[in-house]
Parts: sequence; C-alpha cells; structure tokens
Amino acid sequence: MIYTISNSKTKVNINSLGAEVRSVVHCGKERTWQNESGEWAGCAILLFPFAGFNHLFFDGVDFGVQKHGFCRNEEFNLVMQGEDFIEFELTHNERTKAVYPFDFSFKVRYTLTDDGYSVSYTVRNLGDKSMPLACGGHESFALDKEVPGYFVEFEKAERFDFLIANRSGRLTGEITEHGEGTVLPLEEEFTSNSSTVILADINSRRVALRDKETKEKIVEISFEGFDNLLLWHPHGTKMLCIEPWQCLPSYVDEKKEFSERKGVINLSQGSEVTFTRMISY
Repeated sequence: MIYTISNSKTKVNINSLGAEVRSVVHCGKERTWQNESGEWAGCAILLFPFAGFNHLFFDGVDFGVQKHGFCRNEEFNLVMQGEDFIEFELTHNERTKAVYPFDFSFKVRYTLTDDGYSVSYTVRNLGDKSMPLACGGHESFALDKEVPGYFVEFEKAERFDFLIANRSGRLTGEITEHGEGTVLPLEEEFTSNSSTVILADINSRRVALRDKETKEKIVEISFEGFDNLLLWHPHGTKMLCIEPWQCLPSYVDEKKEFSERKGVINLSQGSEVTFTRMISY
C-alpha cells in the first residue's frame, strides 16, 4: 500500500512493501528516479541487516551470499502516521530467519523537514544473544542530464581511493587512486558504463551533489554512524544513487564471522540503536 506525507513544499510517497520511498516531489519537481529505463527495480531500498554482497557466517554456520538484506521483499506494518511523518515496523519471521537467525524489531520513520526529509532506522534486539547488524541507504536521485554533468562535494577533504569489486559485487582487495580533496568529478568512472564507486572510512558526514556548470545543489545528504559511501549509476540512466553504508561488501573468499566484520554493530540483548540520515534539496 502507498502512503503519503506532505507539507507546503514536499510530498513523499512510501510503499509499505519494503517501507521504501517511491516518490519525492519537492517544490513541484520529482526528485526520486522513476526507473524509466527499467535498469533497477527499486527507488530507495532499505539496507538491513547488511549492505552489499556479503558472505554470511553466524556462529560458524554458513548462510551463503546475500545482497542488501531482505527489506525490499517484506511487507512492513504501519505503526503511526501524521501529516508530516510516518513510521513502519518489520519484525523477524520465518523468511528473515532463513538468512539472518535473530529476533529483531526494525522501525523506519520518515519525517518531513523544511527542505526535504529525514529517515531514521531504530533496531531493537528481541533475542537472547548479541545481534550483529550493519545498515545502509540506497536512495536514487533523478537528474536532468547525464551524470558527468555533476560532481559530489564532500564536507571534509578525502582521499579518493576507490575499492574495487568483482562482477559478483565482492571486494577484490584492489584499490585505484583518484587524488584527494573535497570535490569528486563524475566523469572518468561514469561516462560509458554502469559503475560503482566505493569509498571507505570517509571523514565527511555530509555530501552534496552539484551541477558542474552552475554549482547549483541538486541534493545534500547528511548521515551519522555511516563510515562508508557508495555512488552507483546504472548505464543509460539520468540517475545517481548516493549510499551511506556501515559495512562494506565482503572480500572474495572471505569467511569471517559477520559479527567480526568492520563496521558491524553487535547489539546486546534487549538493546536498541537509532541511525538517522537527512536529505535536503
């Protein structure tokens, strides 16, 4: 079911399937990619309880390679709704426990702001043992022209060392160096192919997508508790995903316990944690 929250500037449509934002109209303009090319089935999927392609080991049991968690395929329950906010919840079930053997509550709350919206994840451990998790965002942003016409501006200076993933989406251990600074052009990596840029351990907690010619801000994303940033562009689209992640994809042939992976949070029995991102236009 599609739910809507709105104020004088912004209207957001959220699908209870996946608790996923399907449309953001801000100041009369659609800001979320509407999948005109059919390249991707999503718009802004929620990444929980892991992000990326991960080979999952829990207590020595191999749960295989999974991608982005299971939220996109799960119907969330509506918890509460007002004019400018809405909250959904997903709890464990037979399907989730087949790939993630933990009892949990995962609440997602969208709240409108003066110039966009915030999205908060609140995770509670309902089980009797420590629960490892790593969240991420996957919002898509509609563009008026091809991706090389834009650049990403970082809050702080960064080393633009791109981690390389293979065709299956797992890290190879290779890195390519693309300089440093606060401005990352979107030309070399995005001109002709579907591309993913993976930046680990960034200093910034805010990035902005800007028009290369006018320097106009297209969107700004603020995030706390997320150390990694991914940029993804499917070939032939006027779209860019800007994705703060807590963990990274697993390495090729990696067989480390998920709880020991960098960026993974181990939530104790009965505890909860909240992470928030702000998206402004």
